[in-house]
Amino acid sequence: MAKNVLDFLRGGEIDAITKERIMIYGRAGVGKTRFGLSVPKSWGKIAYYAADKNSWLLRSISKEKRERIHVIRPKGDDPTALFMQFCMMDWSELDDEIGTIVVDTYTKVALDSISYTANSLTLDREKHYVVGEVGKGGIAIPNRGDYQGVDGLSKNYLDVLFDQHMDKHIIFLCHEESKQLGENMPSVGGPQHPGRQMIDYLPAQFSTVIRLVRDELVVPGADDVSSVVVAITENDGKYVAKLRTDDEEAPNPLARRILDRNPNTWWEEYEAYINGRVGEPKPKKKKKTLVEA
Repeated sequence: MAKNVLDFLRGGEIDAITKERIMIYGRAGVGKTRFGLSVPKSWGKIAYYAADKNSWLLRSISKEKRERIHVIRPKGDDPTALFMQFCMMDWSELDDEIGTIVVDTYTKVALDSISYTANSLTLDREKHYVVGEVGKGGIAIPNRGDYQGVDGLSKNYLDVLFDQHMDKHIIFLCHEESKQLGENMPSVGGPQHPGRQMIDYLPAQFSTVIRLVRDELVVPGADDVSSVVVAITENDGKYVAKLRTDDEEAPNPLARRILDRNPNTWWEEYEAYINGRVGEPKPKKKKKTLVEA
């Protein structure tokens, strides 16, 4: 019989057992996969759930980085069972050096899940509108029950994955969704998910949320405007982004950074920052004193 347990922890001891929970989102082609698979080598090897079509080919990843990646490619009719199987994996049986789990993309996992539940026609509180014949190329359009179902399913995915792998870093990649609240109003957005309750709930489960955007900027040393990818970890009131830190005084040094084509440097800075080695005041230079002869 399962027991209810209250886990008591000392605040000063928590850092030693905490692993990273990171969400990365952005438009298609902005570089989410390369960015997410460029984590520091100290994070161990990577178990990579390739949900998006052709993501398992690792076309945007260098041969050197591929050596530390285990690709898990889902195959089958039930995406909910496949992803739950992934969530419950004992990675030590595959490779005890795996230290990081990457899901690419969780948007695709959620979209596949809601399509599967709709096509099963099991949530029949409301009638499904069906195009063609389900099972023979046709599809059922998700109804309100399906959307509520995928909310609950997503919460269950997260609970199982996070509880099962407290000793692993976990990174979710998502596509970006944006909408305009009204005429002449700015767009707002965040990670794309079909569930209606997930807009705030999903990013709230991660300690760091990074938005990748492509921008046209004048890069230092360049003569003209260049197209660059920018990593944003500061919420601007319109798009979700954050970097939780115990520093209550200094501003976020990674709020907005231009990425190199190989984004390793960003992760090195991130690792240094979460370990307290970035943002420290530089020692003051001692003034030279002149000594008269």
